[in-house]
This record gives sequence, structure tokens and C-alpha cells, in this order.
Amino acid sequence: MAGQLSDIEDGEDRTAVAHELLQNASGGTVSWTSFRDAMREGDIYDRVLDLVGEAKGDIKALVLLVEPSPDSLPDALYDRTVRLWSVLTFADKTCSAGLGDDRRLRPEALELDDLEDAIEAKRRGLSPPPKFAEHNTDLGGDASDEATLNQLREGIRRHVKENARAFADRDDHVATLTLPTGLGKTFTGITAAYTIRDETRHEELGKQHAPRVVYALPYTSIIEQTRDVFENALNADPFGRAFTVHHYLSDTVTYPSIAELESIPDQATDDSAYFNASRFAESWRSGTVLTTFVQLFESLTGPTNARGLKLPALHDAVIILDEPQTLPKEWWPAIRYLVDLLITEYNAHVVSMTATQPSLFDNAPFDISSLLSASGQSTPPIERAAFDAVSRTTYEIDESISVDEHTGDVDYCSHTTAGTRLVESITKNDINTSALAVCNTIESASTLTTATTTAATTAGARTKHIGAVYRSTLDELSTSQPATESVSIEVLEQEPDTPDLAVAVLEKLGFEATAKSTEDVTDWTWQYSGPSDRLLIGEFSSRYRPRDRRVLVTVATVIARSTQPFAFVSTQAVEAGVDISFSAVFRDLAPLDSLVQAAGRCNRSFEWGLTGGDVTIWSLGPTEDGAEPPANYIYPQAELTKVRRILDGLCEMQGSRAVPDTAVETDAIPAYFDWVAAENEAEVEDRELTHALETCQGEVLARRSLIDSGYETRDVIVAHTPVERRATKRLTELLSENSHKQAEGFELLNHLSGLRVSVPLKSLEGVTTITRIDGRPLTDPEGVNVLTTTQTGNGQFYDLADGGLRITDLISDRFSI
Repeated sequence: MAGQLSDIEDGEDRTAVAHELLQNASGGTVSWTSFRDAMREGDIYDRVLDLVGEAKGDIKALVLLVEPSPDSLPDALYDRTVRLWSVLTFADKTCSAGLGDDRRLRPEALELDDLEDAIEAKRRGLSPPPKFAEHNTDLGGDASDEATLNQLREGIRRHVKENARAFADRDDHVATLTLPTGLGKTFTGITAAYTIRDETRHEELGKQHAPRVVYALPYTSIIEQTRDVFENALNADPFGRAFTVHHYLSDTVTYPSIAELESIPDQATDDSAYFNASRFAESWRSGTVLTTFVQLFESLTGPTNARGLKLPALHDAVIILDEPQTLPKEWWPAIRYLVDLLITEYNAHVVSMTATQPSLFDNAPFDISSLLSASGQSTPPIERAAFDAVSRTTYEIDESISVDEHTGDVDYCSHTTAGTRLVESITKNDINTSALAVCNTIESASTLTTATTTAATTAGARTKHIGAVYRSTLDELSTSQPATESVSIEVLEQEPDTPDLAVAVLEKLGFEATAKSTEDVTDWTWQYSGPSDRLLIGEFSSRYRPRDRRVLVTVATVIARSTQPFAFVSTQAVEAGVDISFSAVFRDLAPLDSLVQAAGRCNRSFEWGLTGGDVTIWSLGPTEDGAEPPANYIYPQAELTKVRRILDGLCEMQGSRAVPDTAVETDAIPAYFDWVAAENEAEVEDRELTHALETCQGEVLARRSLIDSGYETRDVIVAHTPVERRATKRLTELLSENSHKQAEGFELLNHLSGLRVSVPLKSLEGVTTITRIDGRPLTDPEGVNVLTTTQTGNGQFYDLADGGLRITDLISDRFSI
């Protein structure tokens, strides 16, 4: 400490800065001179202890301890401490690395005008969209065709844009954007965020100092689709100063512009350049950051040294919380605390965006308004009108949902029966169609896939698993790549990408592209000319590699909208944020908001006409004797019981087990979240977490995670193609204990993120087909604790035609997303 005081004292500019900081922080009561003298006298630490602790022990025996006294701590101490500590840490890290004046610390802004231009290009030939009045209850009829739907989407987007300007001028900093599935929430949310940003940008500092926009999503499995929106509509470069994608699987680096890069010799291959690019990106120095709830909220809750570096970027930021109802309910009180921290300490604006707005912010210490209202009212008439205008589906509440009022028993739907009903729904009335079945566990999804295949075969249909066709396609296209001794990132980038693979799979399945109106394969016009008696089957879960999930979803999106009979069985991985549409959706019992999210994959853009989608809610039974029903493994029993009662009550009100989607979304959902807020939240609330925030208990907070810490996971890099296998071999060389090229290794590791599958550690016990990527023993606490396997193919450890990573531990299979 004496040395630091002397260093500051040695320069007039340093003492001037220190004096100004102390004056501002203390309201003019502390100067540099008084602080320096007090530090040298050595009594400041003791005075702080007197304020926040209580002496315990025997002074005569020289045994004197100080126990903390939380009641003596000032309010919002944690909030202020985190903000100041993170600013000082960031300044120290960048300055010590010689980056204090680096131009990459200044963000660039993606411009709203570019998004407007992209939307207008899509709308070419359409008349101006309708304008909506403040208290509008009629949006101009129903959206029964694509043109009307696009007009409604654009009318609402422009309406929200105007209201966002008004919101930016108000004192409240939290807004909701509640729109039904299919009305373009992503474009509308980005529009709102950039409008708020532009209204609050610091004009005196110029364009480059606009507030940052942070777009947070629940799962890494859906983040790539939103990334495509930014890259396609806004030409965003994920490695530049305008846009960064940050989650644990992303290649998170922020490089300078091409002009700057060319002016710095060898920076692209310099280890320090790569680490600096990683540090910039993970500190969120870009103008827009696409990230996860884990990255955002865990960085605010007991941040590590590295995670704390991103917090200074939150000053004046606009933060979108996309699908906030997915946040664990035991965290909801803590989320309210952290959002209040964002408002009060960082002056941030927060937008909560979903079709099923939760009671997350009920009883919050801040005001909330709706972006569908210029006046800020929380539930404007236009919100209900939007749901009424886009009635896409009818819910069929299966008898297995009901509980026998005398015995309390449930007549569960077996997976065998479910498979038969799934096939019947696809071929009913000789009208070929598509159906999605969403299960609660991977084991349940696998069992239902098998049952569906059996039922289809029994019905006389020939079945084809799209995963098997994809596997053969991947093998054929990949083996055509040159066999080099070692594999670089450049070679990996020559591997076939998602569109190429998807097109090849579709062609193998009998589809032909007859028109290519856009760059997006799913927007092409496809014609099917394959066998008429064939039923295609697909399976989808987090046990597939991200690379494979992207291809499977792209292929499934095209098939689902065709006349080819198609059954797609998935876990919740397909529920939130995946732009895919089926004629029928079947969903196993779950919290009500999850049921509505699943229904959002049905008749998404009115491909089957107004109210043309069928959604069935059933309760699947155990996958084997002695097991629990799948829903019981991942949801509280009390919550499932409440959902059953709400759905049965809705059926009684309607006088039928067929219920309009508007009744579910505007009546049942509010009733469900009212129950969560009034009765259930007190039972599941994590009081230790909120108490730790209120009393600044950093040690407790550092151990908390949004992800269930009771199930430790490991990432497995699955190398299937020859190029991928050579890449993992090269990665082991680069990351080995004696390697001098670890920076190159980490860059390659990031580039292979699309091959990583996160698996519960318990499921890997006794598995002999995996190794550590750095060559160390599996139990070694040092090094890079990422695993790898090359055991892929038909019936192997990783099989694209059999659920991806083939692990059958029932309890661990609750890890379904």
C-alpha cells in the first residue's frame, strides 16, 4: 500500500485524478491529502471494521476477532461494491496490458436504419401497414394469410418503435413487450432496443459512444437463430466492434477492423492479439452483445475476476430479456433485485419480451410499462387485440390431464398409445400433414420415437429417419475434403456448412428446390416427389451437436411445411426461439408457459389457415416399469397439479375439451402466473440467495448458479468426419501440458464449439470411449477439462439416427435442453 501511495504521489496528474475521484465519491468531504494521511496512519481499516463488525474475544489474552454485523451495512452496499469494483478491475486489467488507449475499447453501433432497409426489402410491393390507435381493440381483422400477417407484424413494429421513444423519456426503466408467437417479436424487440438506445445516446460523445444493447436469451441451443437475424438483416460481423456473440460455446473475440488489422504486422497470428481479442469480446466492448441469461445474471451475482470485466459495459445499456419466464422460479426474487441494481447503479433500460409474460416483476421496487402503449399502461387493449387477431390453434386437453376426484389417480397416456395417435394425426382423413411431439426428457423422446416408428410400420407406412439420411450425407460430403496431415481453422471452414448439408439431405429425401427467392434454405420453394407411402421421422434434443441441430432444424422446417408425412419428436430444445411450424403439436404436461411455447411451433404463420393448427396436451406415462412419469423428474408436483386444475377449469368454462388458444394465452396464463406469485414463489424462493445479495455475502454468491449445480456436466467434442478427427488430434497436441502454442489451441477449441455436447458427469461413469482433449487423465484437476470421442456412426457412442449421444441414465436425462 505504501508503494501505491508513493506512485500516485509522484505525479501531479495522478494526484489530481485521485483527488477528483475522492471528492466525487465522498460528496466533497475527502481529499487526496486527507486520504493519504489516513492511510499512512493505518487506522482506516480499523474504522471500517468498527462500522460493519463487532469485536469478540478476550483483549487481555490478545484473542480478538471481528464478526460481521450485516445489520450495520448500508443499503445497496452490494450494488455499489460490484459496480465500483468491476470498473476498477477493468481499468486495471486493460491498463496493465497496455490497452488503456486502444481503439477497440470504443464500440461501434449497428444502425436501426439498416434493419429498416432490410425489412422494406422484404416488404417490397406491399402497401403501408395499418396504424394503431392507443386504445385500439381492432387490428383490422384476422391474419389469415401471409400478406395480412406481414402487414400486422410491421404495423405493430412501427407502433412499438414510436412507443419506445416515449418510454426512453419516462422515468421508468423496465418495459414489457408481450406479443403472441408469429408476430415478429425479434425484429420488434431489436427495433425497440435500438430506438431506446438512440434516444438516450450521448450526442456530445458521437456515434461511437451510443449505449450498448445486450440481447439475452435462455439457451445456447437457440442463440444461433437470433444471431442469424443480426448477421443477415444488419450485416453484423460477430468478430468486430459492433457485434459480439458470447456464451460458453461461442468463438468470442473482437478484432479491430480490417484496415487496422492490416496496419499491425502479424497480429492475426500473434498469441497476444488473440488473447486481447478474447478479453475485449468477453468484456462486452461491442455495440451489441448477444448472450445468455447465465452470462448476464451470474456476472452480476458474485462475479469472478474475469466475469466482472463485462459489468462496466452495462452503464446506460439497453437490455432485452427474451423469454424471461424460463428463468428458474427460485431465482425470481433475486432477478428482481438484480434488475433494480441495473436500473439504479447502471442507469440501464430493460425490456422483458415474451408471448407469456410472467409475474417475474410483480411487487418489484420499480415501475413497469408496456411498449404497446405510449402512455405506459401495463396492459393496453392492443395487447389483447394482438392475441385475438392471430388465433392460430385450438388446444385439445387430453383426458390424461384430469385427476380422478375420488381416487386422485391419473390415467396416463402410454408412449405406445402416443406413438399410434401421433401417426394417426399425421394421416387423418387421408390428408398428409406434419406433427411435432415435445417430451420432457431425452429418454421419453427416444421411447416415443421408437413407438412412432413401430406404429407407422404397423399402419403400412415405410419410415425413414432424417438423422440417418443426414449421417450418410455428412459422410459423403466430408470424405471429399483433402486429407492433410494437420488441420487448421482454414481447412475446417472448408467443411460443408449448414445450408449445403441441408440442401443435400433434402434432395436425398426427394425434395427439389423450384425457386430460390432468398439466401435462406427454409424460404425457398420446395417440391416433393418421393414415395407416397413414406413417413419421415426426426428426433431432436441437446444430445445432438450444435452443428447437427442446425442442419436437422433446417431440414425439418422445410419438411414440416410440405405435404410429406412427417413426425418430429423433440425435447424442450425446440420450444423457445426455434422458427419452425407444424400442422399439429403434442406436448407432455409441463408448466403452462412451456405448453404455450410449444404451441408456438404450430401453424406459426397460418400455413394451415386461421385456427388451422391442432395442439394436444397430454400426460405421458413412465417409459418403463417402476419409473416415474417423465414430467415428475423435472417439475414440482404441486406445479403440475395446479396446471391440471387450470386446464380442467378452462374446459369446464368452454364446455368442451377443445379450447381456443386465446383463452389459454389470455385467461389461463395470467391465472397460472398469479398462482406462482401468490402461492408458489414463497415456497420455491431461494432466500439464501436474496439474503446474500441484501447483506453483501460475496462468498455465498460466488457459489450460486442459474444452472442446477447438483448435476455437474462435461463437454464432449464429438469428432465424426475425417477432418473433425484430425482437428481434435491437432487440438490435443496444441493443448498438451508441454505445448508452447496453447493460444492457437484455444482458438481452435473455440472454433470447434459446434461439435460440443454438454453431458451430466454421472452419465459418463464407466464410459471408455472418451478421452481428455488435452491428453491428461480424466481426474486431473488441471488443464482443459473438455472430453472428446471419435466413436460415431451407426450404433456407436454418437449416432445421428439414434438420439445423438447415446446415454440412457434416466435421471440424468432430465437434462433435456
